[in-house]
Amino acid sequence: MIDLPVAWANYISMGIFIFLGCLVWIVPKKAVIADRPITDRWRDLRIWAMVLIALQLGIYWVFS
Repeated sequence: MIDLPVAWANYISMGIFIFLGCLVWIVPKKAVIADRPITDRWRDLRIWAMVLIALQLGIYWVFS
């Protein structure tokens, strides 16, 4: 078993969120904007996912 400091759990979690943030942009735009015109940029779920990931990273950064 590897003994890591507890702070490393926070860094690993942040790394996973950054990885998920990169994976979000692999999803094609057509898949996240189903029936709507592409001009409605605010309906792009990838942007909302990035906002939530950024908020989560901010919380992890503040409390690390």
